[in-house]
Amino acid sequence: MSNLATYHSINGIKLSLFALVIGLVCVFASPLAHAKRSKHKAVVEEVIETTSSDIATAPKTRQVSLSFKQMGAWSSVNLNGADGSRTLNFSIRADEVVTSARLKLQYDYSPSLIPELSHLRILVNEHVAAVDVLPQGKNIANSREYDLDPRLFTDVNFLRFNLIGHYTRQCEDPFHSSLWLTLSDLGRLELTLASKAATYDLKYLPAPFIDKRDGAKLKLPFVFVGTPSAGTIKAAGIVASWFGIQAGIRGVQFPAQFNTLPDGNAVVFVQGTEKLSGVTVPTGASVSIAPHPTNPSAQLLVVTGIGDTEMLRAARAIALISSTLAGQSVTVTKETDATPRKPYDAPAWVPDNRPVRLGELAHPEELRVFGWYPDTIRVNYRVSPDLFAWRTLGTPFHLKYRFIRLPEHKNSSLNVSVNNNFLHAFALNLPFKNPDEINRLNLAGSDHVSRRDDLLYIPPYTIGGREQLQMGFFFEIIKHGECQSMPPENLQASIDPESTLDFSTHPHYAAMPNLAYFASLGYPFTRMADLSGTAVVMPDRPNPFELGMYLTLMGRMGEATGYPVLRHTIVTAADADRATDADLLVIGSANSQALMSKWADKLPVVPINGERRVREPDATWMPSYRWEEKDVQFTPQPKGDLNLTGNGYLTTIMAFESPLKSEKSVVMIHADKAADLQKVSDVLTDPERVGQIKGDLVVVDDKTVNHTKVSATYYVGSLSRWQRLQWLLEDHPVWVGILAALVCLLAAIAAYRPVRLLLVQYAKPKA
Repeated sequence: MSNLATYHSINGIKLSLFALVIGLVCVFASPLAHAKRSKHKAVVEEVIETTSSDIATAPKTRQVSLSFKQMGAWSSVNLNGADGSRTLNFSIRADEVVTSARLKLQYDYSPSLIPELSHLRILVNEHVAAVDVLPQGKNIANSREYDLDPRLFTDVNFLRFNLIGHYTRQCEDPFHSSLWLTLSDLGRLELTLASKAATYDLKYLPAPFIDKRDGAKLKLPFVFVGTPSAGTIKAAGIVASWFGIQAGIRGVQFPAQFNTLPDGNAVVFVQGTEKLSGVTVPTGASVSIAPHPTNPSAQLLVVTGIGDTEMLRAARAIALISSTLAGQSVTVTKETDATPRKPYDAPAWVPDNRPVRLGELAHPEELRVFGWYPDTIRVNYRVSPDLFAWRTLGTPFHLKYRFIRLPEHKNSSLNVSVNNNFLHAFALNLPFKNPDEINRLNLAGSDHVSRRDDLLYIPPYTIGGREQLQMGFFFEIIKHGECQSMPPENLQASIDPESTLDFSTHPHYAAMPNLAYFASLGYPFTRMADLSGTAVVMPDRPNPFELGMYLTLMGRMGEATGYPVLRHTIVTAADADRATDADLLVIGSANSQALMSKWADKLPVVPINGERRVREPDATWMPSYRWEEKDVQFTPQPKGDLNLTGNGYLTTIMAFESPLKSEKSVVMIHADKAADLQKVSDVLTDPERVGQIKGDLVVVDDKTVNHTKVSATYYVGSLSRWQRLQWLLEDHPVWVGILAALVCLLAAIAAYRPVRLLLVQYAKPKA
């Protein structure tokens, strides 16, 4: 018992000691736990603060809405057949990433489609992004919105619509007329884009100022410190023309600012000791990339120089060797003059001294099509507007093409058009009369060759500047009955890159003034790609709107030719008389341009002393026309003036023959209010409205563009003596009649005496 008591006593002491230890641990552990909890709380708060800081400095986002037309659809998207598809494409800027995407569709489909078997697939870069069922009875006016996964988007993207359609559960015709779905051209893709981290390096030019993948029209501000000199203005024009080349057909405008930076990207010109707050300016002729002082996501392209010579040297470095620039700043210490250009040798124009291959105008993959409903092959090209194709068959087009031969499909054809004007249809599966030796070997004993070689002529009326050649393959569908003679799925066709266009047979000769030539390709100034024959007449102290107009025009010229405007000159009205051998581009607003009053008797319309003087075109009873092609509308000489007074503001584009020298042209852009010059910039960079600029007097309003013909016609270029005589006589049919009568009279006078002697001889009696 004593041992057992002793044992329990010892155990009790142990339990007491264990409880005491546990208590002490709890006492000391409580502050430690509290400290740990406090530390954990601090960590959480720190994370929250970091997150808040990240949100505050998060990259800027912007919303972009792309229409189907902007993605390549000219009209509604039609899907036909059991497996009809259509692909649209678009690009994302290299300095941006897609964070969210929403597709909005409006579509109609055939009521004959079986709901359980038919659906619309939407694919982004060949990944299925959405599938929409096509229920019975809801086939008209469907509106859908789809949230697309942003991870599917890359720099270059393809949006494909695929109709899987069935109208019967038995054997069906895959080309049955009931298999269709039409997507409205009102559909849009809305993207939210976030900027990536900025990288300050010249090797990425023209990014971030212009991204070649971005198809939207761009406004890139040019900033000047103080009133720029003539050299600085010309340097800015050269840089603007280079940016115009990079922007391409989407268009770019260059608003000018003095001494202040815009919120976004900009190009800054600093000469000599000029300073701009927050911008680091290198010394000497230099080009540099600088951060924006107030916007971390924006960058500045800074062009500097001690004087005009260095400013121009730095600008030419951007225009000519931008691909070799690297680093944040480059100093240009020496340069070699660019090779002078020759007339009509603009890199973006089709050569007019030799045949040009289609392979030079388009990539081979752009000349190939697949499937039973292939897309139209489109080849864009530019030709000088003054090519004189009068009284010719047109421009020779040596067309070579290939296709998978289907002998039974007699009505298949290749349809050729220019600017949506139908030219000719070539039958594909009829016997070909002139197969070459290679085709004879490949298809011995057969006239149905799969490689064709044809010649057609593009009519003279299609020559006007920017043209598009359209070639569409049409494959006949033959139906033998259900489940019989199913068509092949590997149908292909292509235009041979060795096909040629030949404009070398046409001389250069044009009736002027014609603002349509100026609006299309900047003619006559772009006759020399570097504008070496052009003088730009600026006001003595140009305001930002006049500078912006000049810069936009230079960007437009660069885009038209594919070459920077290195050799144009900048003059004022006082020095304009020295530019006798140049075509003149005159810019002014309000009373800033002295040539408005100095050349008042030459202008179609001019404001003088509060009045607006409008030259009134004359009218004539005498019919005058061309016997074949009415390429020049006859306008008689003005007979008087019309003076108007009012408070309205007028914005005009005028063209007339230079008062300084015959056969030289003047284009004058003027606005009664300086800010209205922006209207002209908007029209020139709008593909939908630029075609409305015609004649020699254009009045630009907020929504309308009106044109007329007032000034006298003059001609530029040269013709052979025989062509010039023909042109002169056909332009004046009355002269032809007078000349014919005169010839007949002279012939009668010359024949009178011999005929009289002959009659007298026969009248003598015979002995």
